[in-house]
Amino acid sequence: MVSKVGVVIVSAGKGKRLAKGDKATLRLSGKPLFCKALLSFKSIKGIKEIVLVLRKENLPLARKQISSKGGSASGRKAKNITLVEGGVKRADSVFKGLLALSENIEYVLIHDAARPFVTKKTILEILKELKKHPAVICGLRCPDTLKLVKKGFVEKTLSREDVYLVQTPQGFRKKAIVSAYKRFRGKKLTDDAQILEAIGKRVKVIYGDIFNFKITYPRDFRLAKIISDELNLRSRI
Repeated sequence: MVSKVGVVIVSAGKGKRLAKGDKATLRLSGKPLFCKALLSFKSIKGIKEIVLVLRKENLPLARKQISSKGGSASGRKAKNITLVEGGVKRADSVFKGLLALSENIEYVLIHDAARPFVTKKTILEILKELKKHPAVICGLRCPDTLKLVKKGFVEKTLSREDVYLVQTPQGFRKKAIVSAYKRFRGKKLTDDAQILEAIGKRVKVIYGDIFNFKITYPRDFRLAKIISDELNLRSRI
């Protein structure tokens, strides 16, 4: 596994499509949503720092959650976790998180807190591939037929061959992703790997996990609660 790894977990969006208020404060197993992914990354010894990017009003909640696990009472930094106020857009939040990492961090994983079921296996596989590539992402092959639709009507059918549904975490050499963000973060982006593509870097893709879905709509949160309750039940058996 690569050394000197940092993680940026982004949870600063408003979650408008969820229609349930602030996504970050939704609770799974009695904990705020951002705690679920945070625990997955904390369990890996090779990760030296974690930056959690949140909306300003959620920073006190995060401090309370971190300090309750034995961290600093001040909550500004506990163990290897730093809290940062997010920006206007996701790209702004990611960039602020990257700048909060220590200078000696060589590799960074960027993850959406809205994907609470990221596994240790996926994280370790990305870190393994980062030894050989400047950027590594995970995703699933598209199983469905793809249609280009305009104004409610099919314009044409697209080939699904080699099409992936991309997930997070996404891993990068820190210098490369910071440099790319300084140049291109003002552009419209749908993920962080796109910004490496803009400067001509090759992005390695590994197979993701079907349970590593993003909570975007109310149905996603209902499914997440079912999975979370099932995992808790299994842990008690």
